[in-house]
Amino acid sequence: MNQPRPSFWTIANVFTFTRFVCGPLCAACFLMGGYWGLWVGGWLGGLAMFTDVCDGYFARRQKQVSDIGKIFDPIADAVFFVLVWTALGLEGAFPVWLALPFLAREFVQHVYLRPTAARHGLVLAANFWGKTKTLVQTLVFIAMCWFEFFCEYWPSIAVWVKPANLVMISVTALVSVLSILPYFKTLRAVSRQPAAA
Repeated sequence: MNQPRPSFWTIANVFTFTRFVCGPLCAACFLMGGYWGLWVGGWLGGLAMFTDVCDGYFARRQKQVSDIGKIFDPIADAVFFVLVWTALGLEGAFPVWLALPFLAREFVQHVYLRPTAARHGLVLAANFWGKTKTLVQTLVFIAMCWFEFFCEYWPSIAVWVKPANLVMISVTALVSVLSILPYFKTLRAVSRQPAAA
């Protein structure tokens, strides 16, 4: 007797795909600039981070951890952060070129590493370093939103907020790039395994 196929639209996957919607909306708010743009964009970003917690929680609770979730959850994170870092850079929170390491990292991860691993029958789920990267980006994103928001009230604090943003985004970019190295190690180990007869 055939087992029923799991539904695509599980609660966990709904939370994951909500993050795909929040990313462009959040970035658009930041590009608007000003008090309301930062306020609404910050709260949308908070909602996106909340969905990141919820999708993993419901996937485990309802025993619906799937390859689809393993694939799209990190892609949702990647799309969200690439968009918001680019938008914040264009808005002036930090030099926009500092969004490039995030874009390059995610391009290599999702255009090369994951498809290559899939050809070997392996689904690259987020590991400890990938989750650490997401946590660091989340904390820096929250801090930067608050800093930029307060700059709207007290422009004089920009003299130290901008250097602080530069340090935070630089450290975050370094963590993001370094976090991809274990995936290369995993892929190399898999590629060295003999093909099944």
